[in-house]
Amino acid sequence: MGQRASKRDGRRSIATPGSSFLNGGAARLENKAEEPTTPSIKVQYPFRCEDRSKIPDELLEGPFEDFSISEDVYATFYLLARNATPDMYSISPFKNPDVRIAWLYLLFIAGSQIFVILAITVLYPPSVQNSTTWIDCGNSTAVAALHQKGLLSFPSRESCESAASPAFEVDVRGQTVMMHTLETSTEFYHQVFASGNATVFLLRFICCTWVFSQVYLQEFRSVRALLRYHDFSRWFLPLKGEEVRNSWAICIPIIQYMVLQCITIVSFLVICAFDEPFDIVMNSLAFTFIAEVGSVFNDPLVHRMANTCIKDLPEGYPVIKYLYPEYQLSNAVNDDGTYTDGGWYICEEEEKAGLLSDYRVRHNEAAYPQQHQRAKVFLEILIFALPAFCIFLGAWHSHCREEPNAKECHLERLRFLRLDL
Repeated sequence: MGQRASKRDGRRSIATPGSSFLNGGAARLENKAEEPTTPSIKVQYPFRCEDRSKIPDELLEGPFEDFSISEDVYATFYLLARNATPDMYSISPFKNPDVRIAWLYLLFIAGSQIFVILAITVLYPPSVQNSTTWIDCGNSTAVAALHQKGLLSFPSRESCESAASPAFEVDVRGQTVMMHTLETSTEFYHQVFASGNATVFLLRFICCTWVFSQVYLQEFRSVRALLRYHDFSRWFLPLKGEEVRNSWAICIPIIQYMVLQCITIVSFLVICAFDEPFDIVMNSLAFTFIAEVGSVFNDPLVHRMANTCIKDLPEGYPVIKYLYPEYQLSNAVNDDGTYTDGGWYICEEEEKAGLLSDYRVRHNEAAYPQQHQRAKVFLEILIFALPAFCIFLGAWHSHCREEPNAKECHLERLRFLRLDL
């Protein structure tokens, strides 16, 4: 979060986006090796200050708790976008070359996750079963049966001969008949819960639990933390005299949630379609990695932005970097030991709302509106209900497809569902 430069008590207050937001006049030295060792004197307060009148009362309403943002590419880009201000830097890749790497990481992570899901569902869906059927294309009854199963486009001899390959000739009642070979592959979305014994069903349940635990307990937690941080920043910024900007950054956790929802649904369908134990386990591990790939790529991005200085700052500004991901005493204390009353960072022992690092916040949730609560509840219900509903639809479709009259089966079960509702 950024803060504009201002004058207070004749001293310059330098605000550092995502870093110290100094208010004491002493600039941070680049690559500083030592932390300040002389803390300012506290009188009777459970927090540090040089001038009590500069600490808003709203920041002191306890009890306090800490929460952290998950360190993944989505969260890092959100921080960079939320912290960007006209005084400090632009998040536009066309105006600021330094943030192009962040855009590249975000587009690669989100784009690659979406592309992988698209590839295995639309472009190249995995086949669960491969079958070979021998058929006499002149037998209208056999051709009609294959059409009912969806193996032929039309119940005609021409359609059969175009789809099948000539195999051999046989003598049937004194007549020579050409037999054709029809090779078919059954995609995974046609075989959801269509086969398997009790052991396979138990293995499917275990592997789906693995994937869902990764998505819900870690990745969805990151989405909830960003929504929580968004509400905190909307309350915290005005108290520091800063205008709320870049509200569009809320789109980042929404995009992350949509990708996670797609990964969860597709993983459940694929796991519940295969009946080979090895395939089930390997698919669950693959989807688990796809869900957490944003965390794997985050460390290089954080290292790059934490070591990149913001360029073209106004005269008098210290060396400022884009990110300060670790807690440091120097974020809140000047080199001469004085405390930065107007800063955004606080010390570990303070009982006051503020930032401990870019990814860690101390706050009192009851002190400000929690607008994300409704969205969190809705998204949480959806992440449980939607994958289960898609599994139900997939199993329904797969079982109806095995019936001789597949269309009638779908219509009959749809009428039954309407009666239940």
